Amino acid sequence: MKRIFTYIFSILCLAAFSSCIENDLSYPRLSPDFVAFEVEGQESVTIDPSAATIEIVLGETADISAVKVLSYSTANDAEIIGGMPKVLDLTSPVKFVLRVYKDVEWTISAVQPIDRYIKCDNQVGEADIDPLKKIAYVYVTDNQSLQTVTINDMKLEPEGSVISSTTGFISVNGESKPLMEVCKFPMTLDCVLMRYFTVEYDGQYIEWSVKFLQKAVAVAVDSVDPWTFSAFVNGVTNGQGTPSLEYRKESDTEWTVWDDIKVTGTVVKAELTGLEENTAYAVRLTNGVETSDETVFQTGTAQQIANLSFDEWYQDGTAWMPNSGPDNYVWDSANPGTAGLGTVPTTPEDSDVVKGKAARLETTTAMGLLAAGNIYVGQFAKVAGLGAELDWGYLFSARPLALRGYYKYSPKTVDMVKDPYKDLQGQTDQCQIQILLTDWDDRFHINTSKKQFVDFDNDKNIIAHGSLVSDKEDSDYVKFTIPLVYRNSRTPKYIVIVGAASRYGDYFTGGKGSVLKLDEFELVYDPTELTEEEYEQVFKNIL
Repeated sequence: MKRIFTYIFSILCLAAFSSCIENDLSYPRLSPDFVAFEVEGQESVTIDPSAATIEIVLGETADISAVKVLSYSTANDAEIIGGMPKVLDLTSPVKFVLRVYKDVEWTISAVQPIDRYIKCDNQVGEADIDPLKKIAYVYVTDNQSLQTVTINDMKLEPEGSVISSTTGFISVNGESKPLMEVCKFPMTLDCVLMRYFTVEYDGQYIEWSVKFLQKAVAVAVDSVDPWTFSAFVNGVTNGQGTPSLEYRKESDTEWTVWDDIKVTGTVVKAELTGLEENTAYAVRLTNGVETSDETVFQTGTAQQIANLSFDEWYQDGTAWMPNSGPDNYVWDSANPGTAGLGTVPTTPEDSDVVKGKAARLETTTAMGLLAAGNIYVGQFAKVAGLGAELDWGYLFSARPLALRGYYKYSPKTVDMVKDPYKDLQGQTDQCQIQILLTDWDDRFHINTSKKQFVDFDNDKNIIAHGSLVSDKEDSDYVKFTIPLVYRNSRTPKYIVIVGAASRYGDYFTGGKGSVLKLDEFELVYDPTELTEEEYEQVFKNIL
């Protein structure tokens, strides 16, 4: 998993004389956790320390009965009682006991979803497929003749399988006789009666039964997913005429025709663009024969957050704070935890800027430990042993497409390292900028002493995420655009933006003297302000 955030809360005067007592008292609370796990053929892995479970999604061609373990790691030097086998049989869950002063039983399980489908002209919805009984039901519109169904593609077994032949029944002199045909899609078949398809996979011949049925379909708009300047429309047609969308502002009377639509079977998809923000619209679907009911939707607002320009700063004692004042608290940094040690890694930059002021983040040292500059949307909470507690997030309900701004980086050679990044010694340091949209119930509480970080890969409350990493020396500010890659279309509750001068500073790994400057950030909502490639990144997982 990625735990990418930089702060230096490990260097407090109190810790200098109390760390031994703190550590002695905290040892029994150390949790025996898996923090990484990888097997051959996996698509994804979800590690849940609270439930002590690892859930693996395997690819279609993986042998679930003999899964090779590629790598794993545990927190707090946890011991796996009995060791980890090189190969696991995950046809059923397996259990392991991890030990750090106490024993915790972990369960590792796997699923292996297989993508099965049948696609034909004038199809209504997805086919109903029963992999156990090896039978499928395919629905077509009521004006589609079952005597001439065009099947465009079919997949009924794992990747690599082949639909080799099909058997149907024809009438010969009044008698029904079977007729076998070699499958080569697309192909038009008589599907009045049940058809049988032979699938070849891994040396086996598997027989499937497929029944085609007619179903009445009404032209309709099924759903609208409105964004700020655009909207995704899903609808259904019945195979008649030429489908098109019509839309208007709810306050207008005249409709505008939108012909740029995609029709697959009876499913209609379109993206309306060029809309106005925070405006009510109506949309309907027509095929020239029938017209659906109207569906009303509201576009979003191009919400920004305070001090994205980094022009506003105030001082709390010796600590610089990246806000206009204590009553407008949006941004924070490591400064509240380190100012007392005489180091303030995050400061305003007045001279080397794009406009106004900028944020200057520098990786330094204090008391012999790495102190990496950072800035984030959220609030420092308190010192916690050798680390700190802080809350990530600011209330936010919009759905931007990207984060845009300027950065300038001057990296140094990594000269201070800790596990698990000791292999970075002597390499060029890296900076990072990232953005998160989430629907956490509350701000995410980070505790560096307990290694409680956001799981960027597996946190199910993350709606969208974008990241930029660089190890390049910049002679001037670089303009950047970070597309927000959406994982779902839910409405956010919180936004997090993070900048770090040393990517692995939270592991006390980085290069002393690395400096990252940030200026003139902006949240982007208009699709026309992104390149085609950037825009595709935003929606690649949800369209």
